[in-house]
Amino acid sequence: MARTITLRLSDEAYESVKRHAEADRQSMNTWIESVLDIEDMRRRCVAHERWLSAHPDAVAFADSWADRNLDELAQR
Repeated sequence: MARTITLRLSDEAYESVKRHAEADRQSMNTWIESVLDIEDMRRRCVAHERWLSAHPDAVAFADSWADRNLDELAQR
C-alpha cells in the first residue's frame, strides 16, 4: 500500500525544488521521489560498505566463490 508523506518546505526550498523539477522536466513530486530514492541508495551503500568492512571473512568467501564461477564460465 502506498503511503503519503507531506513535506513542509520553506518558500525558498519550495522555489528551489520547483526550479530543479522544471529544469529536469518533471513534476515536483517525481523530482522529490527521485532525490529520496538516490539518498536511500546512498545510505544503503554506506551500510553495505560498513558490513563488508566488519566481515572480511565473508568478503573473502564471496571473492573465492565468484572466481570459481568465472573460471567455470571460461571453460565453457
